[in-house]
Parts: sequence; structure tokens; C-alpha cells
Amino acid sequence: MARAFIEKEIHFEIKDETGLLGQITATLAGAGVYIVHLSATHVKNKGYFQMITRDNAKARTALRPLAPKIEERDVLVVEFENKVGTLAPVARLLGSNGIAVNYVYGTSGDGFKIVGIFSTENNPKAAEIINKDSGSLAV
Repeated sequence: MARAFIEKEIHFEIKDETGLLGQITATLAGAGVYIVHLSATHVKNKGYFQMITRDNAKARTALRPLAPKIEERDVLVVEFENKVGTLAPVARLLGSNGIAVNYVYGTSGDGFKIVGIFSTENNPKAAEIINKDSGSLAV
């Protein structure tokens, strides 16, 4: 079965340089901010970060000297059973209900579940559909 709920994710871009990930994570650790989910990418000379923390307000305050423009957005967090094929029925369900996925990333750290972080065109509707149909998703 899949379970979906809405969380807040912070987004920011910053000039990329060697050691940036260490600088960002050390800054958050120094402020006592626990990172729950993290995605970071590099495009040309920019670093793009998306993360969910246990205290986004504290994270924004700590990171402000490094990244003055930090946005907070709603994302859809979906928990799946950790086995082959559990993402496919959820992705099909979203598509068949006309919900476009802007991006997705995920992890499977505990061996029992996979956590996917989705940005969709309609996160509340996506959560409702996934939760309503979770018994029929065969996940």
C-alpha cells in the first residue's frame, strides 16, 4: 500500500563551488537542523537544493547568509513498500487522473519502505487519489 501526505520543502539556488554540499550541511548541523530528505543538483555554475527538514524556519534562518532567496513549497510525500514495481501503479494513477508530475526524487534507507518526494500540479488531489486507491494499487 502507498500512503501520501503533504509536507513543506525548501528550495534555493546558490553559486556552485567545490565543497558546497559540505558547507550547506555543516551550516544546518551547526544550527541543529535535522535533514529528512535532500536533493541537490549542479547545472553549469549553480547548485540547486531541495530539502525537507524537521524545522524549515530554522533552516532558512541558518542558510540565509549563504542563500538569501529561499522558497518554501508544498510537496507530496509518498511512502511505498520497498519492493520492485511499487512506483509504477502510483505514477499511472497520477497520469490517468490528469495530474502532471513536475519532479520526483526518493530514497529507500530503512529497507522496508521507499519514500518519494513529488511536486505535482495538484498535490492535495494527488494525495487524496493515492490514499483513496492505495488498497487497489497492489503496493
